[in-house]
Parts: sequence; C-alpha cells; structure tokens
Amino acid sequence: MHNLSHFAAASARAIEQVGKDGFWPALHELIFQVAGHQMTSVFVYRQNEPPVRLYDSEGGAARDELHGILVKAGYLISPYYNGLIRTSAASGFYHIDAVAPDAFRQSKYFEVYYGRKEVEDEGMFLCPMNDGSTIVVMVERHKQKPRFDATALASLQDIHSLVQTLVQQHHERSRGSSTTQEASAFRLATISFGSEVLSRREREVAMLMLQGHSSKSAARELDISPETERVHRRRLYAKLGVTSHSEMFWLFLQAADYLEQSGQGDPLLAYLRHKRPDLLSEGS
Repeated sequence: MHNLSHFAAASARAIEQVGKDGFWPALHELIFQVAGHQMTSVFVYRQNEPPVRLYDSEGGAARDELHGILVKAGYLISPYYNGLIRTSAASGFYHIDAVAPDAFRQSKYFEVYYGRKEVEDEGMFLCPMNDGSTIVVMVERHKQKPRFDATALASLQDIHSLVQTLVQQHHERSRGSSTTQEASAFRLATISFGSEVLSRREREVAMLMLQGHSSKSAARELDISPETERVHRRRLYAKLGVTSHSEMFWLFLQAADYLEQSGQGDPLLAYLRHKRPDLLSEGS
C-alpha cells in the first residue's frame, strides 16, 4: 500500500460516491493506492448474456474496439469467464496467472487481445451481486510497467471484501439506470458453435485451443493422450480450412457475426455457408 492516509482518503471518496456517477473513477483511485496500476475496466454479466461494459478508465477508440471484441464473442474464450464466472466462483481477487491455462501468455488470444490493448499484467475482482448478476473489476498494468509483485497481489487480496461491499452497494443504488439496463443482442454461443460441423470431441478441442490451452494441456483436460488430441486438431483444421491456431482464432471471431439474435443454430455453419461453401461440399 502506497500510503495509509492516501488510501483512507480514497476510501472515503469512494464511499461518498456510491450510487453516483463518480463512483467508478473513485474506485479506480482507491485501488491505485494499493496496486499502483494504470487502468481499470468494469463489466457486468447477467445469466447467459454477454458482458456489458460499465466503465473504462483509459477510454479511446482502441480500447473501445478491443472491448467490442470481448463483448461480441471474445468473452466466450476468456479464462476469467470459463474459470470463474461460469463456475460461480467465490468473491475475491484473482490474478490472471492463477486462472489461465499453461502457456496462455504465448497463446494467440493473449497476443491479439492483451497485446493490442498493451497490457503487461492484470487481475480481476470478482463481485457476485444479490440479484444473480456478476460485476468484474479489471485491474491492469501497462506494457511499460512491471508485473504485479507478491506484495501488490497480497494487498489486492486484502481489499477484496471492501471492493465487493462498495460495488454491491453501488449496484443496488444505481439499479434501473440506463447504463446497467443495456440489452444484449447476443447470447451464449459456445453451446452451438461447431455443433453442426464438428464432432463433439473436435468441438471440445477447438474451445480449449481458443481458451489458450496447449496440446498437452488440452489433452489433460480431456483425459486423452497428446497424440490423440493432435489427431482431433488436424481433423478440425481440415474441416475448417485453417492451418494454424491464429487462423482458428480469427475464424471464431468472424463466425460470431453469424450468430442469430435468438442464439439458436450453429454460427460456424452459417459462416461457412457464406464464406467457404467449398468446405461443406467437401465434407458432404
């Protein structure tokens, strides 16, 4: 913690701003006194709906574009979403390295998403709300800064109860505002992605790949040998007309544009019908 008096003053400002427009900037400043981070972004998840962004301390067109990717489809392969939100994990602060699969920092997901928003390190306050929604507060350090050390991570863990309480009170007081009532056009796609194109095992391998798992890690998750995992990977590559993890990642994001608003049907099949009908002819 940088300075106890500064932290106390920041806490007082955050408490005073609960239910008001200045709450999220005040919470950003409070967390800064503990972690010395540069960026804070806040998202709310409701049941099977994609996240809605509530706040971003950085702002700008580049961040808007990247958060747009996250909201549209990227969240479905996020380690936070799959490891914490979908599993209804307990309230707390979670560092990315404790949640993500092995080799995540070398994955295409990390390169494309984290690299483009120039984030060196991050963690997340997971804040379940009484109404069943979940608010996440992302705490990020810029590319030019060092990663969080053990002292900073311990301090962030120490204040998670304070953050949870403040976010809960702010959420209850501001409920019904236009910001927190935005409707989403998309529903959960992982249950349908590839369902009409890939086999069950190929779909499982594809989703683990997209989440940043290596062949060995995916094989462990599926309780199969790495050799068998690679066979499934080669088959799904052939079916989708891709030759690399990178191409697979971009195909997933492009296919998300074909997800029906009702969330029914396979968006991958719709994408292939429009963009690569030759692959469907070969597979028939």
